[in-house]
Amino acid sequence: MTKFFYLLFQVLILIILFLWIMSFEQRVDFFWEGIIFTSKISSIIFISVFLIVLILIIYRIYIFFRQSPKKIRNSMVINNYNKGITSIVKAIAAMSNNDDKELIVQANRIDNYLKDNPISLILKAESAKKAKKNDIAEKYYNQMLQLSDTKIIGFRGLLEQNLKKQDFHHALIYAEEIYKINYKLEWIFETIIQIIVKTQNWQKLIEINKDAYYKKIISKKEFQETNSSANYEIAIIKESFSSQEAINLLSIANNDRPNYPPIVKKFSSLLINNNEFTKAKKLILKCWAHFPHQMLFDEYVNISRSENTNIINNVSKLIKNNPNEYDSIIAMAKAHILEKNWERAKNLMKPLLSSKPSKTVCEVMHDIELGMSGNAQKANSWKNRILMGDYEKTWVCKYTGYIQDNWSPVSEGGFLNSLEWTWPKTDKIKEKNNLIPNIIGSS
Repeated sequence: MTKFFYLLFQVLILIILFLWIMSFEQRVDFFWEGIIFTSKISSIIFISVFLIVLILIIYRIYIFFRQSPKKIRNSMVINNYNKGITSIVKAIAAMSNNDDKELIVQANRIDNYLKDNPISLILKAESAKKAKKNDIAEKYYNQMLQLSDTKIIGFRGLLEQNLKKQDFHHALIYAEEIYKINYKLEWIFETIIQIIVKTQNWQKLIEINKDAYYKKIISKKEFQETNSSANYEIAIIKESFSSQEAINLLSIANNDRPNYPPIVKKFSSLLINNNEFTKAKKLILKCWAHFPHQMLFDEYVNISRSENTNIINNVSKLIKNNPNEYDSIIAMAKAHILEKNWERAKNLMKPLLSSKPSKTVCEVMHDIELGMSGNAQKANSWKNRILMGDYEKTWVCKYTGYIQDNWSPVSEGGFLNSLEWTWPKTDKIKEKNNLIPNIIGSS
């Protein structure tokens, strides 16, 4: 209603103005080349106003046609943008529903509506990956590297592509690029470690481990364990052509992970071969005081034989800090077996005998029985009890529960520093084929 009165008011003003102009009855004469032109003032004013209005209308028409193509283009851009956003939403919905066909359709539409859009590149790469068109997906991932917003996604895509092809060399390159961009990503450091384990590039492991420690990604304990494992692996490689270099590397490994039986065993073995008996003996004695383990027994016996000293006396010194420990009792009994003191060995084993003796106890008792009676059938009865015996400590992967007889820096399942000397949990033991680590985190 207000607009109506406003319009009526404007019309009235125009009528009044028109009548006022027409009220001028005076005449005006114009002379031009001897010709006289006569007109009313009202007519002159009316014509002048008309011409001004006409000029304004023509100007407005000119401006309209001048700006129209730009407006049309802008309108088309906005329209395409809206359609592109709609396709993005549909593509994301298709991804969540695992609708690969719809994802591919919407990705193509996004490409039509949103040229060179980062989201378009991501979804097109995803659709190509879903369609198993790896070459096309790789092309899009490489295009992402040109844009700062999508560079890390491009590197991850290329990382996954190369892992599928088992091209661990290039996979490591892309993983390191991601690490440089954002080392705080939870999965990237572990992924690099797993790739290095696959390639057995232990020197690279030392480098990345040191960098991760400086960046506070890992604790000091984790740093030392990994550094120890890497130097241990390099020492194994060096052993065949430079025993001294291997000894130096094992010394580093032992310093980072002191009194750890597998490292001490290998270290002392090389020292014995190098006739460094005193150093090897001190190493084993110190380790046994902290972590008694049967794998050290044979090396200690080798020292006794090399020095031509009494084995029983030497083993007594070995176990003096923990004589009642399971491994210490076994070691003392084995020493008496070597000296053919069968009765003494049998008496030492009595505290470990039970209705279900462990595998090691059964094996020791087999040797004692065979030595005492010479009756193989009677001795073998102990071996028959092994299957029914209690579980004993062994090397168990803390991630999978899989057990293995011998320690190694990398478990048979492919995990670094995962083996622990403990009792196996039978409900968690898995088959080897199921122990493939998730090498790219939670993707």
